[in-house]
Amino acid sequence: MELGIKGESALILAGSQGLGFGCARALIGEGVKVAITGRNAETGAKAVAALGGDAIFLKGDVASEEDRARVFAEAKEKLGKVSILVTNAGGPPTGPFLGMSLDDWRAAFELSLLSAVDMARAAAPDMVAAEWGRIVNISSISVKETTPNAPLANGLKTAVIGAFSTLAREIADKGVTVNHILPGPFDTDLLRRVSRDLIQRPDLSEEEATVEFAKHGPMKRLGTIDEFGSLCAYLCSRKAGYITAQSIVMDGGHVTSLY
Repeated sequence: MELGIKGESALILAGSQGLGFGCARALIGEGVKVAITGRNAETGAKAVAALGGDAIFLKGDVASEEDRARVFAEAKEKLGKVSILVTNAGGPPTGPFLGMSLDDWRAAFELSLLSAVDMARAAAPDMVAAEWGRIVNISSISVKETTPNAPLANGLKTAVIGAFSTLAREIADKGVTVNHILPGPFDTDLLRRVSRDLIQRPDLSEEEATVEFAKHGPMKRLGTIDEFGSLCAYLCSRKAGYITAQSIVMDGGHVTSLY
């Protein structure tokens, strides 16, 4: 299927690995110019080498307001424009609600909520002026069904849904769409790091806990980043022009609610 986005330019936050990298790879496959961000220059260089094409890496921490401003300015300079924005961030720490301090909540607020809101505020005006643009937020199934032992993600990722769904309707008639992908368990380094907390089995190794976690789903496996990237690319395409303000679950059947 021809997605009609060849020549567009995408900024993908936290795109040097995991789900963000999957989105970058899929968009490059559609002829999109891509800039990815990340905190580690070595990881970024490896990601760009793996992506090939005209991919570029911009070093920056999405939890830093100063870094976000610099990265967005650099992306516009190097790409010419940002017509596609994929907001993404590493997950905040896991643990029981009563074990989280107010400082934990403040740090997670900056990482999980403000990073997305800030970048959308930067990107949306140019998209509106051009009468075309795509914003895709990488969220989590925790906004549908709370994830055990993850109060920071449960609370703040839900807040992004509300903020972006408001934005989506405000600019829906300007040719700009804003959507969310709600991933379940995908085979990423992040999931492996938190798998023991998610199943509350600190006695297991990361690998053992990840295998055990995968067994809990109907498909008995983890999703792949290429599967995730395919959906991201479609939502960024001209084929998806009538889809906005939606939160699309991609989880192999984990979420059991009907809506």
